Amino acid sequence: MGDKKPILDLLQEELIILDGAMGSLLIDQGLPAGAPPEIWNVSNPDKIKKIHQKYFDAGSNVVLTNTFGGSGLKLAAYKRENSIEEYNRKAVEIAIESCPENGYIAGDIGPSGTFLLPVGDITTIDFESNYQEQMQILADAGVDLFFIETMVDLQEAEAAVKSVKSVSKLPVFVSMTYKKTKRGFFTIMGNSIEQCVASLQKLGVDAIGANCTIGSDDMIELIKELNLLTELPIIAKPNAGQPQLIKGETVYPTTSKDFAKDISQIVKNNARIVGGCCGTDPGFIEKIVQKIKR
Repeated sequence: MGDKKPILDLLQEELIILDGAMGSLLIDQGLPAGAPPEIWNVSNPDKIKKIHQKYFDAGSNVVLTNTFGGSGLKLAAYKRENSIEEYNRKAVEIAIESCPENGYIAGDIGPSGTFLLPVGDITTIDFESNYQEQMQILADAGVDLFFIETMVDLQEAEAAVKSVKSVSKLPVFVSMTYKKTKRGFFTIMGNSIEQCVASLQKLGVDAIGANCTIGSDDMIELIKELNLLTELPIIAKPNAGQPQLIKGETVYPTTSKDFAKDISQIVKNNARIVGGCCGTDPGFIEKIVQKIKR
């Protein structure tokens, strides 16, 4: 992929633009309900590649591999755990094929969909083993960094970070998912921003932030609070508003113009790595780039 500078060096020089949603775009293109998006890495690679290309064309510096649910524990829910290597390796190959010389590929790591004891039947050792397998495959396939995202349990996020540190020296970006409450922002497992920052900084992550659940308007406030707690580069990847069910379809109300306006304010609040989550598409990324360049 050429002699491009390391992503952390680029981050010292300029704002990093991530991509937007993947899963919702695949559903729009016909991904069957209840099917893991990772199956299309094998059965419909051209559609995955086209989405990556559209994000790069829109101005993304980094695209995330189609591996959000590609860990063994997550794939086991679909009885596809034996396909973990095939799905993850193919996802990286597709992303690399679509990547320009100055682009970057992030190995995307999402939550396992399982819970620790006593809520579930999983241990932290299970978490670490689960992520080690996936991360080793992604590292061997050639990703430039890891993006651990949409984590709602700090202990699971910690396990994921420990796993990647055990198999690779690549940069690690971590994004938690918070809900806005009367007491402030917390994960659904009750972890505060302060707790997440303190723990993840101690583990040596390279960037920290938030994605999903909340819209770009609420993300402005969250990033402002996060900026008071860390000197690490901050990630912001909000939804396009709160989803609404209209005539049987899930609709995200925030327009790309309003989203880009909010992202501009988020950048003023010191976010250095920005993109979109649910409800966004390449058009949103293009608007962000236009707004920030102006």
